[in-house]
Amino acid sequence: MANAMSLQTPSSHQPNNVYTAGLPAPPRILIPPPTLNPEARQFDGSDPQPTLEHMVVSPSSSILPTSLQDWKYESRREAQQILTHLWLGPLSAAKSIDFIKRENITLLLAVRSAMTAKANLLATQLPGVRFESIDVSGNQQLIAQFQRATDLIDEHYLSGLGAERPNEINVPIDGRVLYTYQRAYFQAHRALPPGGKTLLFCESGNERSAAVAAAYIMQHLGGSAVQAIQHVQSRRFCVCFDDGMKWLLQSYEPIWMARRQAFLGNRGSGGGQPGSKGVRPYRGEKKRTLEEYDDEGDSPVQIGSRVSAPFADHGVETDMEMS
Repeated sequence: MANAMSLQTPSSHQPNNVYTAGLPAPPRILIPPPTLNPEARQFDGSDPQPTLEHMVVSPSSSILPTSLQDWKYESRREAQQILTHLWLGPLSAAKSIDFIKRENITLLLAVRSAMTAKANLLATQLPGVRFESIDVSGNQQLIAQFQRATDLIDEHYLSGLGAERPNEINVPIDGRVLYTYQRAYFQAHRALPPGGKTLLFCESGNERSAAVAAAYIMQHLGGSAVQAIQHVQSRRFCVCFDDGMKWLLQSYEPIWMARRQAFLGNRGSGGGQPGSKGVRPYRGEKKRTLEEYDDEGDSPVQIGSRVSAPFADHGVETDMEMS
């Protein structure tokens, strides 16, 4: 009888959040689709201060090839130019001698699994072309290899400049500084400076190598993970970034920002590099102590700028503003 009465008595506690039977997962990161008809910008020295959009436009033409309106299904088997010194494509592009010679690719950078590396697969040996590899056992290990890939691409580009290397361009290369130098060089010689070009590839050119390209663009151009993914997709439309890879790239943002600030501090610059507006040092927020929470209740859950307890007494407001 007592049990029946307790079932009929309404509970005084109400959940503040909707229950779900699914596994906990972070919210999805939505990437806006790239522009179908990007605005052509002529490289004639009259354009304004370089922006993120300027950086992905080849200085030797009004717009990089393989834009979205020209994309074909067969293009997935080819490599696409992401930056003036960086290409992204599949294994078939790395084995194409005609492509390597035509675009003057001098570094093949493979992103492969540990098992593939053990079997010595994806190793492409061409005369006069350097080969390097990023070997990981899973996607989670990529975040530890992003900086190495960036250093390889930057150092190879600088090695191609030789004696023409300007003093203001160092590793890691700031994309806006490089753009200013390329623009001045192009105006004087009507050609791009002879920097080393890299082909970044994996089996399909759509997954791990695409993530490494996005991480490089994010650091090279001082952009966000969403911007970097969007620009990679605008050049190679068949790339595939799942939710795990998107979160991995977003987690890399504060890492490279802190590393860049530490690099600038060691050089004694005391400030950001030219064009590094928006690149701020990562400062972790102060953690709350257990004493700051209600000793008798559950730990509150932060939602936006407010804190809400998991349960609330029926008809009683328990939300409190964060201090």
